[in-house]
Amino acid sequence: MASARRWMAGAWVLAAVLTAGGTTPALAEFKSGPWTGNAYARENGAFERCVITADQPKGLRLGFGRSVEGAFEIWLMNKAWNLQPDTPVPVTLWVDSEAKRSGSFRVVSKEAMAAQFPESAKVAESMMRGNVLHLTTPTETIDIKLTGTFKAIGELDQCWAQNTGAAGKPEVKTAAPARRVKGMDLLSLPPRDFAGQVITSGKSGYFALPDTLPAEMRQWNAALVWDVKKGQGIGLAAGVGSNPDVAALRDNLIQQKKPKCKGEMTSASDVRMLEGASSIQVKRVEIGCKDIGDGTSVTEVFAFYPHLSGQLLAISHISANRSLAVEADGEFAKRVSAILSAK
Repeated sequence: MASARRWMAGAWVLAAVLTAGGTTPALAEFKSGPWTGNAYARENGAFERCVITADQPKGLRLGFGRSVEGAFEIWLMNKAWNLQPDTPVPVTLWVDSEAKRSGSFRVVSKEAMAAQFPESAKVAESMMRGNVLHLTTPTETIDIKLTGTFKAIGELDQCWAQNTGAAGKPEVKTAAPARRVKGMDLLSLPPRDFAGQVITSGKSGYFALPDTLPAEMRQWNAALVWDVKKGQGIGLAAGVGSNPDVAALRDNLIQQKKPKCKGEMTSASDVRMLEGASSIQVKRVEIGCKDIGDGTSVTEVFAFYPHLSGQLLAISHISANRSLAVEADGEFAKRVSAILSAK
């Protein structure tokens, strides 16, 4: 659907405003205090790694990772850096008064570098139980307080354990979770599994996965992407790290969409109770644009479902036909209600 692609093109996509976007699709998001993590996939959809990060003083961001093979990783990121990608950076690091480790971090972008450690268990244990991480590079010395790392790395390891069961398997064009759930358990699933179970339930044909699913997920930076009525619309799933009120959601989305709209922009928002599940409130925001730069109009309907973690599950349906975008949002909600009320 060309109009939807033009509307979504550029720096902003659904996941970018709602989550910490990455270069590979996020399979699941998890949090631990100030730490936020994700499971990431390769372009073919296969699990690649879990990473959890937290902001530090002076613009630094510290991250820990666990590769598909189980290797422990340390990530360092700073938007003020201007590094040369794919080059080594000599680093010496140590925790508290422990022995120093010297080696090279690999620059993965101009703002980030990372390293894997063969003695993963020892390094991870130091990061979990230590107080201060010390690092020296050719240009600076960095001291980082290891606050909340015991639980954060524990969550990282759970993410890795949950995802390695699918590691290395050939790509399969499916969005259904490995284990289907009923009732309120649906709202405990990560965004990809939540949306996957919903769109693969009920009558087939209305929602369908694109033939190029991994590429589509990467393009939109979304947890899952699906077609509506044979390409007349697009559906996207992502996660929200907080639970703002519907007015704040609407204001945020309007600001994000303004640069893409060359004509009149309309918006509306409301909070609805799910049919058959009166205790479940869904926050909805509708954004319309009369001209996205080529004379065509687009409507995007966002629905924010409550997750049992206290966060939100964000679903978006986009179409040049407003009636279809609204209809798709309603169809998705009906399927959610059916699963929640199933015994």
